[in-house]
Parts: sequence; C-alpha cells; structure tokens
Amino acid sequence: MKSNRYNSIMPRVALENLKLIEFDDLVYLIGKSLEEIFSFLANTPYREEIVNTCGPKVEPGLLEEALLQNYARIFNKLMESSSDYIKRFLLSTLDKFNALNLKTLFRMVHAKINPEDILPHIVPLGLYNRQKCEDILTKFNSVSEIINSIEDKDFGYTLKVILTTKNILHDLTPLEAALDREAFTRMLKVIKNLNRKDKKIAKNIIGIEIDAWNVIIILKYKSMINNYENIEEKLMPTSLINKETLLSVINDTNLKSALQHLVTAVETQHEVYLNCFTKLVEESNSPMSRLEFILERAPLEMSFFEMKKNFRYYNIGFILSFLYLKWAEIKNLISIVNATARKVGEEQIRDSLILPYSLISQ
Repeated sequence: MKSNRYNSIMPRVALENLKLIEFDDLVYLIGKSLEEIFSFLANTPYREEIVNTCGPKVEPGLLEEALLQNYARIFNKLMESSSDYIKRFLLSTLDKFNALNLKTLFRMVHAKINPEDILPHIVPLGLYNRQKCEDILTKFNSVSEIINSIEDKDFGYTLKVILTTKNILHDLTPLEAALDREAFTRMLKVIKNLNRKDKKIAKNIIGIEIDAWNVIIILKYKSMINNYENIEEKLMPTSLINKETLLSVINDTNLKSALQHLVTAVETQHEVYLNCFTKLVEESNSPMSRLEFILERAPLEMSFFEMKKNFRYYNIGFILSFLYLKWAEIKNLISIVNATARKVGEEQIRDSLILPYSLISQ
C-alpha cells in the first residue's frame, strides 16, 4: 500500500533519476579536452548551472562550482516535494555536508588559502553553506577562531573539546574525525524514528558508508604507524560491523587475515557487504590506496542494490539511493574536469572514478 507521505516526492525522484548520466558516457569524457567536456555538460541536465555560472568561460573552478550548485538545486527541489516525515530525514543528511564544508574550510584556512579561492569548493547546502562560510571568512582567519565562533548545537561543543584536548597545529585529523562522527551519529538517531522498512533500507545505505569509513581509518593507521592506541577515538559509530570485529582487525598483524575477519562478520548478513569485503581480501596485496578505493565504492554498490530492489515501492530507499548516485556522479565529473586541467593520464583518471565493479572490470 502506498503511503501518502511519498505521493509528491516519488515522481520527482523518478524523473531526476532518469536524468543521471550513463556511466559509459562518463568514461567517454576521459581524454577529451576541457572545451569538449564543457560542451557535453552544456547539453545535459547541468545546462542551467553551466550557463549561469560559467557563461562562455571554460574554467575548471567554474565547472566544479556549477556541478555543486546543480546538486544543491536538485536536493532543494526534493525537499520542497517532501512530506514532514521525509523532510526530517533529508534535513539530517545535511549534517554530512555541514561536516564536509567545515572540513574544507578548516583545511584551506589552515593552508592559508585566499577566501575567494575557498568558497567555490563549498557545497551550497546545509547550515555551513557558501554564504555562512563567506561570513565566517570575513571575520576570522584561523581554525581556532572559527571553532570558537561556532554555536555549541552546530558542532561547536564537539570541536571545542578537541581544540582544548588535542594539538591541531600540524594535524587537523582529530577535528575532521569528530565532525564525521557527530554527523553520522545525528543521522543514525533520525533513522531510528523511521518506520520499520525505511529504517532497514536507510541503515543499509548509510551503515555501509560508516562501516567502510571505519575500515579505511584502520587501514590508514596500519599503513603508517605501529602504535594503535589512538585508533578507537577516530572511529565512527558502528553499524553492521560491530566494535568487537573492528578491534580484531586492528589487533591482527596479518592484513589478509584481518580483512578475512570482516568477511566472516558479514557473510550471512548482507550480500553487498560480503562482495565488498571479499574483494578486499582478494586484493589484500594491492597498494593501500586501492583498498581504500574499494571501500569508498561500497555506498555506490549499496545504492544500486537498494535502487533495483525497491524502485517499484514507495520507501525512503529510492530517494536515498538516488542522492548517493547523484553525488557519485558529481564527484566523478569533478575528478574528470580537474584531472583533465592538470593533464593527468587517461588511465589514472579512470582509476580515480567511483564506478560500479561491472564497469571497472571491462
């Protein structure tokens, strides 16, 4: 039975989903000039932002800005079509963009980059959108000053605790981990209030992103240091992969054996998890960057899974899956644009894209 809370938004999501660029077309852009990429995008659903932001100028920064503006416009259109039930959930997902924008702001301010060069990289969504970041940059010019200006309810309390207990002069990692952890914690709280089916689907999609990120954190530490005492404080809240399993991965000195723990933990619980972590074990001798990339692709694979499974039914999975697929498309296009501008080789560009395994293997 269809719920009235989905009547307005589902046709909108279905329409926007049809506008997604085929992955083959994304791959086709590799090796093309910036002018050719510009021309291609100007004939896609990105046209409005390309024309308004870029005009006739073919510049990587402007193209990136236009792509981010497109995502924000689509997200806001979905918000306008949402019932209160869905709107509360979508608002919670904006915490991820608040965290992303604050991390971008901190990194660039820490690197003493000019404010006008920072703003184009800010996603125009959430509380810490471009206007908010621009206001901050007119008043403050250090990370500590920015943190002290943030309201406690808007990540301020969490960040101020880190500021007083950690040395962030040369390492912003504690701040970034705290932002991600707070954003995911807030999202999981909202998921608990969804109905039974929506809760399960949302936890699958967001949960695999959280679990994958926890494993990435562990892999990075394993590759860089031998002292694992501080890893736990960097971890996100757990989802399907519990803390006990993560600790076993941390303590296992053999990487392949450690990754096999993950396969054992998920093999009877979800096929996307199983496929992802089986792939990790198979490629355990690969460079760490390759293992991280497999994990970064996990939310995309889960989104495909949920999209195919639930597209005929009215539930939050179709909405959330579309948003993940759309965001992956934006990131892929930005990667292609920036790599092309830097004259990166075609094979390296292809390797940087978040694509389904089926296309990667071709």
